[in-house]
Amino acid sequence: MAPRAQSPVAKVLALLPKAQTAAVAVRDYPTVRLSAPSELLPAARLLKEELGFDYLEMITAVDWLGPVEAGGYIPARTAPHPFSGKAPASPVTPAPGPGAEYRPILDLLWSFGNLQDQQKIFLRLEVGRDQPEIPSLTGLFAAADWLEREAFDLLGVRFSGHPNLVKILTPDFLAGHPLRKDYVHQKDGFDEN
Repeated sequence: MAPRAQSPVAKVLALLPKAQTAAVAVRDYPTVRLSAPSELLPAARLLKEELGFDYLEMITAVDWLGPVEAGGYIPARTAPHPFSGKAPASPVTPAPGPGAEYRPILDLLWSFGNLQDQQKIFLRLEVGRDQPEIPSLTGLFAAADWLEREAFDLLGVRFSGHPNLVKILTPDFLAGHPLRKDYVHQKDGFDEN
């Protein structure tokens, strides 16, 4: 009987002894929690070059600072909706959600796909909110270019080694990072009144 092949998670954990299987997986997909930014490139290289995960599907992050700061939103119109005539919804006051463990970190998430074997694996990494910086994957995956620029623009994550780390979604004059929980919109020329 042939020996059973080692799972992708087991191979990543063998390469990176401080990494661990994530306590909370993304859906039912294998998820590895990295312990430091320095583990990202070796893990991604192993996934791509040895295990066939050659499709970088997504890079995103969650800000665990706390409830959303209400000042980050542009106030809703007070006039009825122009097409339906319905009154605008009442403003919502942010409140802590049940079971949320708020802390000053960004939880980054990478999704890799192995299209040939129809497998998916996620890498997670927690970094501090103050000047978060991690290595860029642009040298391994062309798709990392725009995905990293989006995380930089909206969450303020710096990707060292990125060839063109500039905003991709928000205008240059916009101050701050709109997906951070403490973001407060500063009125500009495009706001109504």
